[in-house]
Amino acid sequence: MKVHRTILLLLYTGGLAFSLAVAARGIGYYSLPLKERPRSELHRAFKPGGQWGHGLGVAGSAMMLLLFLYSARKRSLFGLRFGKIRQWLNIHIFLGIMGPILVTLHTSFKFGGIVALSYYSMLAVMLSGFVGRFLYVQIPRALSGDALTLKEMEERDQQLSRMLHEDYRLSPDSILQLRQLTGLRNDATLTGMSALVAILKNNFARPIRMRKLKAKLQRQSGTVPLHKINSLIKTIDQKAVLMRKMAMLSSIQPIFHYWHVINKPFAYVMVIIMFLHIGVTMVFGFRWIF
Repeated sequence: MKVHRTILLLLYTGGLAFSLAVAARGIGYYSLPLKERPRSELHRAFKPGGQWGHGLGVAGSAMMLLLFLYSARKRSLFGLRFGKIRQWLNIHIFLGIMGPILVTLHTSFKFGGIVALSYYSMLAVMLSGFVGRFLYVQIPRALSGDALTLKEMEERDQQLSRMLHEDYRLSPDSILQLRQLTGLRNDATLTGMSALVAILKNNFARPIRMRKLKAKLQRQSGTVPLHKINSLIKTIDQKAVLMRKMAMLSSIQPIFHYWHVINKPFAYVMVIIMFLHIGVTMVFGFRWIF
C-alpha cells in the first residue's frame, strides 16, 4: 500500500506541476480575446491544433479513455484480474481529474460547436465522479476494495466490540451507547437526498464528538490509561463508522445504482463525440508532430 500511495503522490504532483507550468506559460495567450490570438507568437504552439495544444488534447483524451479500464477490471474483462479494486479506483480517479485538466488546456478555453457537448459531458463525468467516490466509501469494503457481505460486516463489528471490551474494559452497556456516535437513529428508512444529507451531517459532526469524547477520557484518566486513549478513540471511531454504514446500507445501495445509470449516458456522449472530433480533424488533414 505504501508503494501505491507513493506512486499516486508522484502522479498527482507531476501531473499538477506540469499543468500549472503549461498554464503559466500560456496565460498570455489564453487571456487574449479570440480575434487577437492568431497574431500572438504563442498561437502556433498553444492553439488547439498547435504542437502543445494538440499534444495536450491527445494526452487528455487518452486519459479519459483509460478510465474505462476500471470498469473492465471490476468485471475481469480482457484478462484484467491483477491488482486490488481499490488501487484501480485510485488510478481511475487520478485519470478522471488530470484528463479534463489537459483537455481544458487543449481547448485554450475556447468552447463551441458540437465538440462543446463532449467537453461538458466530460465535466459532468468528472463532477459526478466525486459524487460516486463519496457514495463508494459509504459501502463497507475489504482492503481489496470489494464490498463486504452482511455477514462480514457483522463479524467485523463483533471483532471491534471484543477489542473494546477486552483491551479497554468497556462494559457492554458502554459499547451499546456507541450508536449515539454514529449520529443516526432509525435512518435506515431514509432515501435519496435525505440519506445523503444525514451522512454529510454525520461526517462533519462525528469528529467533533470524538474530540469531546477524547477530552472526557483524558479528564477521567483513571478509566483508561492516557497512553491508550488515542488507540481507544481510533477503535471507537472505526466502530461508529461501521455501525453508521451498516445502518445506511439499504439507503445507499439504490442511490449508488441510480448514480451509475445517470453517469453512463454522459460518458457515452463524451466518447462518441470525441471520436467524431478526432475523425473530422484527420479528414481535414490535421496532423500532430510533438
